[in-house]
Amino acid sequence: MGAKLLFIDDEDIVLRSCRRVFAKENATIETAASGEEGLAKARAERFDVVVTDLKMPGIGGMDVLRTLRKEQPDVVVVIFTGYANVETAREALKNGAFDYIPKPFTPDEIKDVVRNAVKARTSAETKMIDLLAIVSHELKSPLATVQTTAETLYRGYFGKLEPAQQNILETILRNCAYLEDVIRSYIDLSKMEIDDLAAFHKKMKIGADAVAETVAVPEIKDNLRKMKVVAEIVDDPPVLGDPHLLKIVVRNLLNNAVKYGREGTEVRLTLARRGRDVVLTVRNEGVGISSEDMENRIFRKFERLRQKGTEGVKGSGLGLYICKKIVDKHNGRIWAEGEQGSWIAFHVALPAADVGA
Repeated sequence: MGAKLLFIDDEDIVLRSCRRVFAKENATIETAASGEEGLAKARAERFDVVVTDLKMPGIGGMDVLRTLRKEQPDVVVVIFTGYANVETAREALKNGAFDYIPKPFTPDEIKDVVRNAVKARTSAETKMIDLLAIVSHELKSPLATVQTTAETLYRGYFGKLEPAQQNILETILRNCAYLEDVIRSYIDLSKMEIDDLAAFHKKMKIGADAVAETVAVPEIKDNLRKMKVVAEIVDDPPVLGDPHLLKIVVRNLLNNAVKYGREGTEVRLTLARRGRDVVLTVRNEGVGISSEDMENRIFRKFERLRQKGTEGVKGSGLGLYICKKIVDKHNGRIWAEGEQGSWIAFHVALPAADVGA
């Protein structure tokens, strides 16, 4: 099964039964004894399927369902209850529940429903990503034409502009950058869904094969926020990896550093060996991120942080999620540190391929 499951019920015997039923299903299992605890766990860690009791003290299952459908529409929710009737079943399905399990249930009954829920989620997500990738490819060329034309006008190649005209072009360029971010993210996401580990057995160097080309990209090197990107390659030992995917990681981190950095400041990229790892760090000065968000939110899919200093800055909410998925596939680690309102640094550590050689 290979899924992350969360079971929410105020009856301990039910939670223990669920753990026992799915113990041999190759699934990650979490439980919560109340709706409040369940929502807290679902917000702190993403799950594929949430199975929640309908009648509980405090926040009931229907409220859990409505909240998750609003906050995490990609999560599949299943309702189970001892108060089964046509009315509650209809309301649960109307509010977006995948299925409905009456209590008492047998191990086979709950396993079948949860397995179907996992399959439905995987199938729907894959089809949606494929569709979005196709559409994104088709949008790339016309968007690039609009962006290039607007940037040419903005830089004054066809004559000096009035302030009002510059403001209009800045709005166009900001929206082009947002659309480019969305398009690139969906294309990256479709390419990233790779399960063939042999693709990551090629020896490469992060500095030579990923950093050098990425820092030279015009949107990064000559960004409109006048932020200079300074790359310091202290050491560039080989790693086992996919050069294309690691370029995506470097580009996403640099794009974010420019997008959320303080205009006119430097973005610093460093690459060095630390023990058995090769560590890439991208640091910028700017709004930073709270420690709570760094721990719980920044690497989640479609997560968009709302904080002072980022008003009007748009993004797909996929960049850091994609980075983490790629780094995980390379058996590496990605994390952040910083000070809210001042600076933030993202670190990527990958095992050096020459260790023990």
